[in-house]
Amino acid sequence: MEFITREDFYTHMYEGVINAIEDDNEDALTEAIDTAIGEACGYIARFDLDAILTSSDRKTYANLRTYLKDLAKWHFINICNVATDLTLAKERYDDAIARLKDIQSGKVTPRGWALPEEANNAGAFMVTSNPKRNNHF
Repeated sequence: MEFITREDFYTHMYEGVINAIEDDNEDALTEAIDTAIGEACGYIARFDLDAILTSSDRKTYANLRTYLKDLAKWHFINICNVATDLTLAKERYDDAIARLKDIQSGKVTPRGWALPEEANNAGAFMVTSNPKRNNHF
């Protein structure tokens, strides 16, 4: 089962617009979705991606599906932007990347997302330092 199907994508673009952009190349949308998944996987690599991407649980990963559709739409409309608001698409793309970066940094931990079974419980590695002191004599 695919993580995002063509029918799932209808929440982001009308079927007629998708058909117009594809221009008889039905692999174009699939390639855009695959590109989006590959891009997002770089940000969420600490999770069990095999379990997530093969899961049939639509509720737990609903936000990830939305982020992936935003990324895929941006890659898909590069072919042709028929009846598409580029500004909105770019904003949604940037927002999706920002949310994925928050997940990557540990600022946001999505509830229910599968972690690898061999994961150590040490958490994400993070380096910080004390604030710079300003001593004035």
